[in-house]
Amino acid sequence: MNTTPSGARCTFWKNGALIADVAATPGSVQIRKSKDDLFIVCDKPGYASATFVNKSGLAMATIANVLTAGLAWAVDSSRGADNKYQGEVSMALVPTATPAPIERPYAPPPAAPATVAQPRPAAPPAPPPPAPVAAPAAQQLECAAADGSRIRVSGSACPAGWTVAR
Repeated sequence: MNTTPSGARCTFWKNGALIADVAATPGSVQIRKSKDDLFIVCDKPGYASATFVNKSGLAMATIANVLTAGLAWAVDSSRGADNKYQGEVSMALVPTATPAPIERPYAPPPAAPATVAQPRPAAPPAPPPPAPVAAPAAQQLECAAADGSRIRVSGSACPAGWTVAR
């Protein structure tokens, strides 16, 4: 598991259950093959959460198993061993806000000379700089599966097979 920038925490989910965790990227975990898709969620302070769906797919060894009388395939298929996931995953995290502008210290107007008979009105203080505009936070959705499990994802839609939780 790699992220840009590095140092993100990534969690690995199957059927709404946490199955693995990388405390800081880059890192690796060993995942058991199954027919279920793998959801990877990476977080780092100052960055929007990123989600990747690692789809479970058929391994090439499955074709050989089917050609050899199909018995080995039937056993592998019942355990999910005929499936595979993408081996190495890389994700880019997006910063959540723009940096605040550097403020200049306030300098009072110069004092009037002592020889002036009439005092001059003081100049009004300079207006404060405008507040920085923060980038919108990434929208978080809670998604539910038919079996009642739930996950939280970034973006505007739930992954395939999941619906927005009410």
